[in-house]
This record gives sequence, structure tokens and C-alpha cells, in this order.
Amino acid sequence: MLSIIIPTLNEEQHIKKLLHQLAAQKNLSFEVIVSDGGSEDATLKIAENMKATIVSGEPGRGRQLNEGTLHAKGEYFLFLHADSEIENRLQLKNALDLMEGFTQPSAGHFKINFFCEDPKVKKFLSFFEWKSFFNREGTFSGDQGLLISRKDFDSFGHFSEEFGFLEDKEFGQRFSEIGRFVTLPGEIKSSGRRFEAEGAAERTALNLIIMSMFHLKLFNFFVVAPSIYKEALESKKLNLFPFFHNALHEIAGDGFFKAILRFKNLGSWANANGWQVFLWLGTRSNNPQKFIAIYDRYFLPISRNLAGDLLVSFIITAWFFLKLLASWIRFRSRKR
Repeated sequence: MLSIIIPTLNEEQHIKKLLHQLAAQKNLSFEVIVSDGGSEDATLKIAENMKATIVSGEPGRGRQLNEGTLHAKGEYFLFLHADSEIENRLQLKNALDLMEGFTQPSAGHFKINFFCEDPKVKKFLSFFEWKSFFNREGTFSGDQGLLISRKDFDSFGHFSEEFGFLEDKEFGQRFSEIGRFVTLPGEIKSSGRRFEAEGAAERTALNLIIMSMFHLKLFNFFVVAPSIYKEALESKKLNLFPFFHNALHEIAGDGFFKAILRFKNLGSWANANGWQVFLWLGTRSNNPQKFIAIYDRYFLPISRNLAGDLLVSFIITAWFFLKLLASWIRFRSRKR
């Protein structure tokens, strides 16, 4: 049996469509658990009408997902976001069949397909769609869905509840050390509403800041940074200056030399993800796999060294301060 667990917080605009699509899935036994964090709209009424099991508790995706598993009966868990869409009626059956064939710890995810109204944003997001296809370090995110056996999930240690989000990134980082991620057959559609509302370039820059702070373990950033994560329905055009300002405070807060070491650390981390630059180039020319192959064959052997790390550290530092200056100028112009 499969237990499908969906964390919700005011998702009346999306949850009904997903629940109808799940109800149409064929050739497998499953239950749907809606783990709610305090919705004030019609989310719970919709879930109740669709015969989903409702679990209520404190908000925070990691906490909600863990709470949902405590009420689950299935041997496998599928974690989905409320704005996901699964149109293929055999998709979950095919995914479960694949997972049941693995003997080592494995976690499955779908290739993502964003839906949005702005064609320019859709083209921009093609990079993230292709990124979700690969099973490289750091590529997993919760909007791709997560299929895992109860046994592996329980032995692994569940989701982190330290923050209201990032539970997916923290999970992916830990799970990669003991198991493997696999791409499941089919795709999952997800809303690009956050990128449309906040600005695709701005949201991407903020995501880079978030992951940089997470990589450096500067977790105080997520406490002091204002409105670091809003519900997508509350999203609006981002002002990046407060985030860059707070990130600089965290990086440089322990002195100049510590800041230098942290930027070097970021350079090493970014260098290890250099393949994503080639992926982006590949999406522009509609041949991402060819460009990834070029990186692996020619650039990886000569770039993953101290010199490469230092070069990327310089580029990252320059990018950070240029973006900080640009965001400050925009911030000042808006106040006038």
C-alpha cells in the first residue's frame, strides 16, 4: 500500500485538482493524508470532501510531513506538494513498480514540468526542469515529489524540523550519503507562480543566497532575514537588498579572515556544481545532455582542483558584491 502525504497551508486553489488526479490513479492501493499547518481557507473542507485523512498541527513542512507519516498505513510513502499535478493515471503504479525492484536504500523523484502563464518565465524555468532529471548532488527538491519505503524513511531519520522549509535540501544531502536517488518514470507538474510573482531572476538569486547560507551552516540567517520564505500565494516582487545585507553580516560577522575562508568554501562548493553552467548553456541550445557530457569529459578533469576553487571563489565574491551594490541602488531609488 502507498501512503501519499501532502503538507498544506491555505492551498484551496490547488489541492482539489491534485486530489482528483490522485483519485484517478489506477492499479494500486493507496491512501491520501493531508497534513495541515493551520489553513484558514477551504483547504480542509475540500480534503474532507475528497475522503482524505486530515492531520492538523503546527506549520512547517518538515514537521507536517513527519506528522503525516505517523498516521500512514502504507509500506511506501509519497510526499507531494499541494500545487503538484500528476496527469498520467498509471504514473504512481509504474513508479512503485520501479522502486520495489531496488534492494539498496533508494529514494525516487519525478522530472518536474513547471506550468506558468508567462512564456518567458517558462523558458527560464526549463533549466530547473532539466536539472530535476539528473541525480547529481544537490539536485533534489521537494516539488519533484519523493517516493521512499517506510523502512528506509524510518531508518534514515525523517525530515528535519529545524526550519519552516529546506527540509527537502537537508534530506537530500543526508540521504545521498547512505543511499541513491532515482528518476521515476513520468513527470510531475508544479506551479511556477513564485517565479512569476517574485521575478525569475530575483527568485533564483535568493535561492542561491539561501543555499549558500545553508552550505556554510550560517543558520542564523534564516532567523534574522526578513520574510525569507513566504507562502507562494503571498509572493510579490522581491527586494533582494535585505537578503544580501543579512548574508554579508553572517559571512563577515566573525572577522575578515573568517569571511575569506567562507567565500573560499563557497567557491569550492560552486566549483563542484560547475556542471550546472553547462546545463544552462545546453538548455539555451536545446541539447542539455550534450553539454553535460562536454563538461564531464573536458572541463571536470581540469577544473576540480585548488586553482579552480580559487578562481570560482573570486567569481563568487565579485558576483556577491556586485549584486549587493545593485540591490542597494534599487532599494535607495525606491525609497525616494
